[in-house]
Amino acid sequence: MVPFAETGLFSAGSVQMSTPQDNPFTPRPGRIRSAGSGGRAKTYLTRMTKALSSVGGVRRTTLPARPRIGARGGQRRVIVKARIVRMSASSVAALAAHIGYIRRDAALEEKDRGKLFDAMSEDANASDLVKSITEDRHHFRFIVSPEDGAEMADLKPFVRDLVSQMETDLGTRLEWVGAVHHDTGRPHAHLVIRGRREDGSDLVMPRAYISHGIRERAEDLVTLELGPETRLEQERKLQSDIAAERVTRIDHFIARQVGPEQEFRLKDSPSQYRTLHAARLRTLERLGLAEKLGAGRWQMKENFREVLRGLSERHDIIKTMNRALAGRGDRRLDTDAIFDKSDPGGRSVTGVVLQTGLTGEAHDRTYVIIDGLDGRAVFVELGVAGEVEEVKRGAIVTVSPPNIEPKPSDITIDRIARANGGSYSAGLHQADDPRYSPEFVAAHVRRLEALRRAGHAERSADAEWKVPPDYLDRASSYERAQARLRAAQVLVRSELGLADQETALGVTWLDDVPAPSGVPLGFGKEVAEAQVKRRAFLTGIGMKVAAGTGLSAAQKTELMKRDFARAARTLSVEIGKPYSPAPERGHVDGTYREHVSRVSGKFAVIERQRDFTIVPWRQVLEQRRGMAVSGVVRGGRISWALGRGIGIAD
Repeated sequence: MVPFAETGLFSAGSVQMSTPQDNPFTPRPGRIRSAGSGGRAKTYLTRMTKALSSVGGVRRTTLPARPRIGARGGQRRVIVKARIVRMSASSVAALAAHIGYIRRDAALEEKDRGKLFDAMSEDANASDLVKSITEDRHHFRFIVSPEDGAEMADLKPFVRDLVSQMETDLGTRLEWVGAVHHDTGRPHAHLVIRGRREDGSDLVMPRAYISHGIRERAEDLVTLELGPETRLEQERKLQSDIAAERVTRIDHFIARQVGPEQEFRLKDSPSQYRTLHAARLRTLERLGLAEKLGAGRWQMKENFREVLRGLSERHDIIKTMNRALAGRGDRRLDTDAIFDKSDPGGRSVTGVVLQTGLTGEAHDRTYVIIDGLDGRAVFVELGVAGEVEEVKRGAIVTVSPPNIEPKPSDITIDRIARANGGSYSAGLHQADDPRYSPEFVAAHVRRLEALRRAGHAERSADAEWKVPPDYLDRASSYERAQARLRAAQVLVRSELGLADQETALGVTWLDDVPAPSGVPLGFGKEVAEAQVKRRAFLTGIGMKVAAGTGLSAAQKTELMKRDFARAARTLSVEIGKPYSPAPERGHVDGTYREHVSRVSGKFAVIERQRDFTIVPWRQVLEQRRGMAVSGVVRGGRISWALGRGIGIAD
C-alpha cells in the first residue's frame, strides 16, 4: 500500500492533482510576494467567490482567500488526500467496504478496536450515515496525515477541530465519521463526510478549498498544538529524506527545476542546501533515476517521481505480506511476490487466501494475499472495491494473468488495412464482406478509436484510418497497459477450508487437485496432508481411493447425490415441497428460485408445481430469478434456453 503521507498526491473524482510540497527553505521562483502578487490573489478570490455563489453555497469570507505564497516560517506540514465519490449501485458496496476498512482492528489502537468516532461520540453509528449517504449524489473521503502526527497526544481532537473549522468555512453542519490509524510510520486519520448540507441541498466544496484550504487549516491547527517547527527539526527531516526510497520534498524541488531536457543544475539549489541536494542526487543515481553529466549537472529520468512512488508502494506491500506471513516460516517471498496483471509470461497462482484488505492511494482497491501451492506467497490487487466479487479469507482460489493478445477485431482491422495500403474505413470493411452488419463494423471502428486515443492509430477528416504496419504489436501493448487497470481474473475453487473438505460429503477441491509434486512447502504441504486424511475418510464410508488416482466418475456422482440429499432436507422445509433429483438426460423446466452453495459447488434451485430439483448454476441465471427457465441435461452438463433464442451451455 502506498504510504499516503509520503506521496503528496490526492484525487478529486477521477482527476489527479498534487498538493504543494515546497521545501520551506528552498523558495520556488515566483512564489515570493511581489508587487504583482496582489493581482493574482484578487483573481483567485474572485474565482472562488463565483464558484461558491454558483452552487448556492457559502456567501461569506471565512474560506481561505488564496494558497499561501512564500516561505511558511516554521509551519507544520500536513498532507490531505481527498476523493469525491459519486454514488451508484456499485458505490454502495464500495462504501461499505471502505467503512469496514477504516474501522479494521489491525489499524486501530486497542481501545478503539472496531469503533469509529464523530463530533460527539467515541463509538459512532456508521450504519445510519451509510444509509443516508446511499441516498445522496456523492460523498467525500479524506485522509489527513500530519507529518508530526506521532508527536501529537491524540489525533481525534485535532480531527474534530479541523471538521469544526470546515463547518465554519462551508457554512453548514457536516455529518461524518472517522478513524485514526496507527499501522504506518505516521498516524493518520480517515474521514467519510456526507455530501449533503443541512438544508438538504448538495454539498459542493470548491476545488481550491479541497486543494489548499483544508490543508492550510490543518497545518495551522498542528502548528498551534506543537508550536512552530524549529530549525533543528527542519534539518533532521531533510537529512532523513536523503536516502529515502520514496518521493521527498527534495524530489519535488528537483522536479520543478529541471529543464526541457530533464537536466538539473545544482547551482539552482539555495547554497545552504546544495550539500543535501547533492547527497539526494547520489541516492537517485544509485536507484538508476539520475545520471551525473558533469560538475553540478545531472540528467534526471523523466518519470523519476513515479518510479519512487512505485518503490514506496512495493515496500509497503512487502511489509503487509510479512505481517500476514508472521509465524509461517516455510513461506517464501521472491521477485514474483507481487502479481503483475500486465505480465504476458506471468504464471497462474493457486492457493488459499490468507488476508484481504484495501490498497491504493485512496484505499479503494481490493487486494488479497495468497499462500500458493508452491510455498510462495503472492500479493494480488483485484480491482475497485464494490466492483469485483468479494473473496473470503480462507477460500481457495486461482489467479490467472490476463490475455493480452490482439483481439479478433484487431486481426480483422489489420488484414483489411494491409489489403488497402494501410488504410481502413467502415466502407472498406463493408466491401470486404457485404454480410457484415453495420453494428459489427461499428464495433471495429470503436476499437480503432480506443487505440487512437492511446496513440496507436490515426484518423483523417474523411473517416478513414491510417493503420501502422506494426498495428498488432501496438494492440498487444495497449492490452498490456489496460490490464493494469482491469480486475484480476480470480476463480474461486472452494470456499471451504482444508479441514472442512477432509470430511465433507460432496465432491471437494481436494478430490480434483493433483497431489503436490516434489517436496511440498507451505500450503502445498498442508494440501498433501489433507489429501491423506480425505482418502482415509472416503475409505471409511465405502469409497476406496488409491493415492494419486483421484475419484472415479461413479464415486463423484455418488458424493454429489449425498450432497444434494443434505441440501434437499433443508430446502424442503423452506419451499414446502419435496425434492426430486434431476434426470441424467432430458429436460428440466421450472422457475429459477435461488442458488445454493454446497460442498460440490454452486447450484441452482429450480421450483416446479409439485416439487423442486437442484442443477448446475450459471451467473446468467440471476437475470431470470423468479422467472421460468428451461434446460436440457446431457452427460452431467446442462444447456439453458432463456428466451428469445438465447442458449447457454453449462
